[in-house]
Amino acid sequence: MRKLVGSTVILALTIPGQVWAQQGDFRAEVRSELADLKSRIARLEAFLEQAVDPSPELESMALSSLPPSPEPAKPSQAPALNTPSRLPSSVPEAYQKNPPRFDLLIQTRADFPADTSRNDTFSLRKAEIGVKGNIAPHVDFSLEFETTQPDNPVRRTYLRLSHLPWLHLKLGMEKSPIGLNELSSTAQLPFVDRSEVSDRFSAAEELGVHLESHWPKWLFQLSLTNGGRRLLRDNNKTKDVTARAVWAPLEWFSLGTAILQGKAESEGSQHDRYNLELKLGTNLSGFQSEFYRARDGELLSSAFYLAGHWAFPVRSEWVTHIQPVLRYEHIGQSDRDRLDQLKLLTVGLSLLLDEHRSKFQINYLKDFDTGSLKDELRAQYQVEF
Repeated sequence: MRKLVGSTVILALTIPGQVWAQQGDFRAEVRSELADLKSRIARLEAFLEQAVDPSPELESMALSSLPPSPEPAKPSQAPALNTPSRLPSSVPEAYQKNPPRFDLLIQTRADFPADTSRNDTFSLRKAEIGVKGNIAPHVDFSLEFETTQPDNPVRRTYLRLSHLPWLHLKLGMEKSPIGLNELSSTAQLPFVDRSEVSDRFSAAEELGVHLESHWPKWLFQLSLTNGGRRLLRDNNKTKDVTARAVWAPLEWFSLGTAILQGKAESEGSQHDRYNLELKLGTNLSGFQSEFYRARDGELLSSAFYLAGHWAFPVRSEWVTHIQPVLRYEHIGQSDRDRLDQLKLLTVGLSLLLDEHRSKFQINYLKDFDTGSLKDELRAQYQVEF
């Protein structure tokens, strides 16, 4: 028993000494690691101070060691084509049950003709309401109404099927694919009005089947429609066929051609259109021209226009650009009827308050042929949202 008690006492006295010895070793290790850490932090701080304003040599070495940045993605379609669909994408990944998209366009107008037999007028030229959206994957819809024309309010209203990525099918009322100026959005026009040449020979919206195929540098369009909605009203006994092809090798350049074949009126007289189009630049700054060769029964017409516009940026809180515009138009006919011929010059200036979304435009029309039009001043304010 005495031996057991003695051993216990010796063990109790020995263990605390060993523990304290181990704790002392641990503290020494911690102090050593802290000192090493402080040394590393000091070296990092010195490196950061030197890196605040690196020398050109160090900067070039650092940049050369970085991987090359990826090039920005190029648009799959050149903007000069000027006929992109405003509907959302129909790919399954982009389909969501969101509320439809609403587009509004309001244009207020004032006309001041030089002819004293005509009155100065103020008018609400356009008050368009558009509703666009997805019904299902690869199925979109477009509803468009012109409230200022209650007798004929429906505009671009159709279903669009895009099950094939390279081919869109539109069923309903859409613009027949002839005439660059006519196919351009009203809100994006640099002038107060479309060209008189375009109004005379393009077809506007037609009911039927419309095909559209986009490629990186090409656009193809084909339509089969009732015909005669604008050009000549007919009994729909025959259908109009319209085709258009546009080549856009560069973002700022496009060249296209279109043809329309149809018959109009009860006797079925032929009315055909042949069109060539050229566009340089965009709707902010650029140049475009079209040439028409038309047949209406026995009457042959040749027409063209040349239009230029350039937007100068402005550093102002309420104006983004100042845009002067200039356009010359010519229409000649085989019957030499002076009332149907045209030589028209349009000059003007636009104040773009928010580019084309909000703008104030003034155009002066000078009729050199004193035929269907006479000199006139036109002013317009537009808001699109």
